[in-house]
Amino acid sequence: MNFELFAVLDQNIRMFILVVSILGPISILGIILLLKKIEIKNPERIRWR
Repeated sequence: MNFELFAVLDQNIRMFILVVSILGPISILGIILLLKKIEIKNPERIRWR
């Protein structure tokens, strides 16, 4: 990734991008794990395609 693009951004924008890049994948993983847990308890409730 070209870090020169981030050098011209404001500190708040850089912090926002950092937080979103960390929390985004973690939240998606959490949703998938939650759905798998529900699927184990009640398989008819969740349908994977």
